[in-house]
Amino acid sequence: MSKEERSIVLIQNIFDKIGGGENIKDVYHCATRMRLTLFNPQIVDLKEIKKIVNIKGALWSNGELQLIIGQEVSKVTSILKNQLNNFKTNNTDNFKIKQQENLNNFSLWKRLIKSVSAIFGPLIPFLVGVGLIMALQQFLLRTGLVNDPTIESAIIGQDYNVFDVILNAIASTGFKMMGVIAIWSTVRYLGGKPAIAIALGLLMITPIIPESGIELFKLGTWNISIKPFYSTILVFIVMGIIIAYFQKLMEKHFNPVADFILNPFLILLLGGLLAFFIMGPIMGVIENLLLNVFNWFMNLPIGLGAMVVGLTWQPLVVLGVHNILFFAAIADLQKGNPSLFLAAAFAAAWAQMGATIAVGLKSKKTIDKSACFAAALPGIISGPTESCIYGVNLPKGLPFITGTLAGAIGGWVIGIFQVKLDNLAGLGGIVGFLAYTNSLALAILIDLFAFGLGIAFTFFFWKEEKSEKVLALKTTKKFSKEKFLNQEIDFSAKNLIYYFNKLNQKKIKDAELIEAIKQAKVKLIKVDLQLENKVNQFIKDLENEKYNSKNKKNIISLLKNIKSDRQKILRNYYRDLLVNVKNLNTLNFFSKKIYNLIIKNKNLKYKLDKLIIIEEKNQADLFNKKGMKDSNLEINLVKKSKLENKIKKLEIEITEVENKIKESSLILISKKNEHYLLIDKKISEMEIIMNEDFNFYRNKYYYDIYDLEIKENLIQIKRV
Repeated sequence: MSKEERSIVLIQNIFDKIGGGENIKDVYHCATRMRLTLFNPQIVDLKEIKKIVNIKGALWSNGELQLIIGQEVSKVTSILKNQLNNFKTNNTDNFKIKQQENLNNFSLWKRLIKSVSAIFGPLIPFLVGVGLIMALQQFLLRTGLVNDPTIESAIIGQDYNVFDVILNAIASTGFKMMGVIAIWSTVRYLGGKPAIAIALGLLMITPIIPESGIELFKLGTWNISIKPFYSTILVFIVMGIIIAYFQKLMEKHFNPVADFILNPFLILLLGGLLAFFIMGPIMGVIENLLLNVFNWFMNLPIGLGAMVVGLTWQPLVVLGVHNILFFAAIADLQKGNPSLFLAAAFAAAWAQMGATIAVGLKSKKTIDKSACFAAALPGIISGPTESCIYGVNLPKGLPFITGTLAGAIGGWVIGIFQVKLDNLAGLGGIVGFLAYTNSLALAILIDLFAFGLGIAFTFFFWKEEKSEKVLALKTTKKFSKEKFLNQEIDFSAKNLIYYFNKLNQKKIKDAELIEAIKQAKVKLIKVDLQLENKVNQFIKDLENEKYNSKNKKNIISLLKNIKSDRQKILRNYYRDLLVNVKNLNTLNFFSKKIYNLIIKNKNLKYKLDKLIIIEEKNQADLFNKKGMKDSNLEINLVKKSKLENKIKKLEIEITEVENKIKESSLILISKKNEHYLLIDKKISEMEIIMNEDFNFYRNKYYYDIYDLEIKENLIQIKRV
């Protein structure tokens, strides 16, 4: 199956899981994610989408369905858009009706974040390309293969040649054009006319106005002047919003002929005047203020600002809002200020990739090893970490945390040594090293240090399989905390204190909370009748929408002094339960034995699948090459025979291992049954004392103890 055919199958699977093309309102992509805005998001099941082959992850963020696809995202999105355009053409009436539905009931903040992501997303491929060209120019300049034509008093033909001029023009013009791409993306997203937006954007970077500017007035130390908007992006976005609105307004109120003539005329004339005389100066002041705050934060002492960036960058990637800060850093970089922020972010990315590599090194499953190294490779080369995060680290939990902590340390070291990048070269990784001019060696050392920390932290703290004891101890801790098992104060008094603390002035009308207080009171009066009247009066006041905080404090103070014999018995039962849980470590030897057999079986099956694929390919080649020479045919038949023998040996070995798994599992399950019955007995004794149903915890312990057997379908799931 070709790549294009695989992409088409992937798109069809996506359509099937999201309600078809008619449910898609908008689609675009960033470095690794396809971002979909849907008319009806309620019909989407994320769990089902995550099962789709070649989807590395899926999440909702700010009203967008984000599908993590990886480096193929651009091609897949392009094919999806083509299919979507065909659908819209064939279903025009239905699509127009759908467009009128207002299902995006999100907060203003979420809508803002979504809009910013949608506007900036299409700029990323442009920036990557421009950054790589700038990095290439820097590399060629350093190696002496080209010369700098911008050096003062340099003479063409002597100090530089035509190629040097053209390369400099290509490298230098890219960033100057970023505002044009931004205004195009803004107007496109808002449903305006992108062609006119591009024309206005080009006017705003006109070389006719001198780059030094024409001064209008002074605001403190700032010179407010008219000049081409080479080193700003905010004004382009604001102008894009304004002209998109007025384009729609003119379309609505002008007749078609007037709109055809006046729309571009007024947008270009009035938009140009508005940009240069009003919005440009205003946005320039705002952008300078924001950049000053940004730089103040990054220059906090002992590298604290860079450490915060290293700590938060990967969580921001998960939330999908990292692009906002990324473009703020790019805007500062455009002004000729080397970026400490991006250097810290790149170090954080290296740490996250290190965590993925550690999972691959520590994992015993061949298929997991392959998946880890495949997920890390794109990031190591060019920077994006989504495949690491969603394919490996986040699903496994702890590797994402260890990678993030290693990123914080990497960012901190970047901040201490003030390592800054001078231009944009890709989004990080090995390619990203081309972005450093003065601190290249130090940047490489620190990024590799962060990478190594990510590996070390994850390798030391992460375990592929948790033991029965570890899982059950976690459940015991939760059980004790929620039901007050290991307390001196009576559990019913603690329960009432818990509900009283949840109660405040705003929750007086909370009927469920009042009912919970009543039920807790019933259990309390069995050990302390004196408080009954006070609690009853407090409940009555609540029902009459009266809130007496002083009375609440007095009751809580009295509740804290209630101790009982039943609580002492309960604590003893809890301690017995804890002993039973800790004794689960006697299962470790047997569990490890069967776990190793299961891993061996999976690795053998993985190897078998690979050989079967090779066999099928060889058979297809033999079928398609019937006219080959007899000698070549004989060689291929010998290879086929050897391959078949390997497959048979593997099948026999797999059968033997599976038989061993069955035998070992019977012994292990028998031992686990003994431990589970002891735990179940203690839970039953607690239920009698507390007069409460603890089947939830009974089931939880069952899943903890038989976790391996349930995952491998060696035992049926049991629910009490």
